[in-house]
Amino acid sequence: MLDWLIIGGGIHGTHLAHVLINQCGVSAAAVRILDPHARLLQAWSKRAENTGMRYLRSTRVHHIDINSRSLERFGQEKQPYDSNLWIDPYYRPSLEIFKEHCQHVIDTYQLQDLHTHGQALALHRVRNGWRVDTDSAKLKTRKVLLATGRQKPFIPDWADPLIKQNAPIQHVLDMTFDMQHVSNEAQVMVIGGGISAGQIALKLMSGHSVTLVTRHPLRQLDFDSSPCWLGPACMDSFEEAQYPRRRWMLGEARHPGTLAQDVYKDIHTAIEAGEMLLHQGEVVNANMTNDNRVSLTMVDGSIVTVDYVVLATGLQAVQPKHTWLADTIKRYNLPLADCGYPILDEKLRWAKGLYATGSLAELELGPAAANIAGARAAGRRWYERE
Repeated sequence: MLDWLIIGGGIHGTHLAHVLINQCGVSAAAVRILDPHARLLQAWSKRAENTGMRYLRSTRVHHIDINSRSLERFGQEKQPYDSNLWIDPYYRPSLEIFKEHCQHVIDTYQLQDLHTHGQALALHRVRNGWRVDTDSAKLKTRKVLLATGRQKPFIPDWADPLIKQNAPIQHVLDMTFDMQHVSNEAQVMVIGGGISAGQIALKLMSGHSVTLVTRHPLRQLDFDSSPCWLGPACMDSFEEAQYPRRRWMLGEARHPGTLAQDVYKDIHTAIEAGEMLLHQGEVVNANMTNDNRVSLTMVDGSIVTVDYVVLATGLQAVQPKHTWLADTIKRYNLPLADCGYPILDEKLRWAKGLYATGSLAELELGPAAANIAGARAAGRRWYERE
């Protein structure tokens, strides 16, 4: 029997496996990371590349290693004079150096040896722990960490029936996203006002005619929630609040549909140069044309016809009772707040031997729960609160 089975091999699962083994003293032989992809961090990396990410929105101290200065030192040792590895403000790392550092950590600590390929399908209590049924095996473990995140891209109502008809519409955060087959000079509409929309619009400018559609004027913010949520300045009052109040605080703290400074500046430069069009409004209806294009009706009544539509409308929050965990929640009466999310203790424990991180832990970790900073905050709950 394992000591820990971590379900999810993304940023959270990989970092917390590292914490368990190299800070909490758990034997590597007793830890496994269950993930359906070929390698750790594959889904995260694919989505980052799909968007055309150049620099992370998080800072140099947020990464999968334990020492907060590890990424900075790695970059300095690798290319000490390459200023393209980082960007101001806040010394944010390039995607290139972040990914290289992730692989360095995985290789150095042999975290890839923990990877068990598979998809979790069910969770059952057994003597002294849990049994996780996968698509290929039944795994017994004393403790389970749920690190699966929010997996479902948000698809607007008008787009869903067209996608089912194989219309030329893709979501940038879908794992199957691929623009390589879109012909040069194609007219592409990118829908969304956040950083993923901005990044993919800038990426597609090379070789395509791009229109960016946002519901509001472009908004620039350094982070998607204030840095105060990473420490006691904001988290003390959050932890003192009741769960309905915490849910309200989460909604007030987050700033979706905003752009980091560099993306905001580059988009404005492109618009002023006539290299990108900006349409402020909202799509209310869409149809396919006879020549397999997409005709979109905007809220102001105007109609725009394009060759391709890229949705950059974010990831949809999915309550755990609507996932593969539904039967487990019902069978073992796992506690949920009124909003449908887990009630965890300060160690992120949902039930005896069952833990959660990422978006499943947002009522405990706050608005940064699903981010890289949230993974590090989850690790601190284990080794700083003993």
